Amino acid sequence: MASSLSSLSQTRNSGDRFKLSAREFEVLSMLVEGKSNPEIASNLYLSINTIKSHVNGIFNKLGVNDRVQAAVFAVRNQLV
Repeated sequence: MASSLSSLSQTRNSGDRFKLSAREFEVLSMLVEGKSNPEIASNLYLSINTIKSHVNGIFNKLGVNDRVQAAVFAVRNQLV
């Protein structure tokens, strides 16, 4: 039983990294399309600083370091 609880806990913890908000999913899909921060900001009617915050949040939640890694991760894991 302890083994099952440990396994469940690990599954939940790894799942927490993928809890992107609806807005972060929008930003991520535009990252996958190769759009720049200014292009994303313009499309979503947000400031560039807000987009930067969303991008950083995406990186943290997905455990990646840059836009290319985020895009590859999103495609491989069918997030977009």
